[in-house]
Amino acid sequence: MVSTKTHPSEPRLSELFARTLDANQDGVVVLGEVLDRAGDRGYGFLLMLLAIPAFIPVLPPGTSGVLGALMTLVALQMLFGLKQPWFPQRWRKKVLSPKAVNALQTRGVALLRKIEKVSHPRGRRFTRNGLILRLSAIIVIGLALVLSSPMPFMNTLPALGVLLIGIGLANHDSYLLGGGWLVGVVVALIMALGVDALLRLWRAVRGAMGL
Repeated sequence: MVSTKTHPSEPRLSELFARTLDANQDGVVVLGEVLDRAGDRGYGFLLMLLAIPAFIPVLPPGTSGVLGALMTLVALQMLFGLKQPWFPQRWRKKVLSPKAVNALQTRGVALLRKIEKVSHPRGRRFTRNGLILRLSAIIVIGLALVLSSPMPFMNTLPALGVLLIGIGLANHDSYLLGGGWLVGVVVALIMALGVDALLRLWRAVRGAMGL
């Protein structure tokens, strides 16, 4: 049976999210400090941080590609078994824009507070299992590739899968982690059906042209 015991010493997910985005003494938010504050929940936190902007209705051109590339970078580190996310020192010194931080602190925290009504630690050993982490990483890479693609209306669903996996890892919730996997399967089926439809169309065009 999956354990549902909580660990009172751990902050709630929304509290962790808000705390990691707190400004330092200079009044700015630096990526390296965000990663340090997230601690051993860093992978899940980063995936959440990267997935939430994809739900914003209008994103600047090229944003999806950047988000997908960063998700892939995070997932590759999970795949290779690094205990905590690593970024070059130059990236760690990057200051997050106040506008982005404000959007994440308001919309992101509000979203997580809603999710916390149904999500809590259950299956801690499962979500920390090395094989499960690697399988999750492979699914995130697949979702990130779809997110980065120019296919219309294919941003939100992959981002939802990454968000659920991120919450599952950060909140040690095997149910939401499994939900993220399920979304990954659905996206894979949609892509497979789309490719099959394109191949059928191509064959029909070639047949009509007598090629």
